[in-house]
Amino acid sequence: MKRLIVNADDYGRTPGVNAGVLEAHAGGFVTSATVMVLEPSAARGIRDAAERGPKLSLGVHFTLTGGGPPAAAARAVPTLAPGGRFPRRVEELPPRIPEAEIRAELQAQIEIFCVLARRPPSHLDSHHHAARHPDVARVFAAVARERSLPVRAVDDPDRRALREAGVRTPDRFFGDFYGPDASFATLERILGSLEDGVSELMCHPARIDDALRRGSSYADERDLEREVLCDAKLLPLVRSLGVELVGFDRLGRMR
Repeated sequence: MKRLIVNADDYGRTPGVNAGVLEAHAGGFVTSATVMVLEPSAARGIRDAAERGPKLSLGVHFTLTGGGPPAAAARAVPTLAPGGRFPRRVEELPPRIPEAEIRAELQAQIEIFCVLARRPPSHLDSHHHAARHPDVARVFAAVARERSLPVRAVDDPDRRALREAGVRTPDRFFGDFYGPDASFATLERILGSLEDGVSELMCHPARIDDALRRGSSYADERDLEREVLCDAKLLPLVRSLGVELVGFDRLGRMR
């Protein structure tokens, strides 16, 4: 059986991101989203999802970049957040990060989600794929295993390492619905290439607002993603290809 998780990253970042994700979910194609719990629109986004998209699978978009303050006390994460703020880009993360700092920050972000949503997250992934950092990867896998949470795997080595650590992951990952390739033709190609098993497609839909334009270099493109993800031709194509759209919350029950 060909199954596809369509996960919208950055939920909670701005009101416009929340609106775009919920619109794409209401259209029937987006099945999951991961929440940036440190962003000001996270709490409202989680409430809106509960009211308007109760079937939307919500996870945590673990954030170690972007220049904002950490969830853990700054004194507990001096390497991750020197001066009390994360680095802007993933390339600026230090080459060595103490395990205790990574664990403290990851647990703090998960706990914020649990308080806001009144339930555990359905899965984990990371902003800018920061969980691929060698030191972060080990802790990320350990916490996911301890909490029985599925995790995004962006390639075969990543998937193999996570599964060897006892973590559930989808079988394949598609990250190319992005930028100039955020098109119906790209989705058509991806859907036509699916094999049996569970695949994940990453996306970033939004309705553009000033907060997003101020804070992200990838802004206007998100509105195009939203339009494509809401295309009325998409669900008939999914059905014709025998693809089942599922959320990350289903992953554990498929194995």
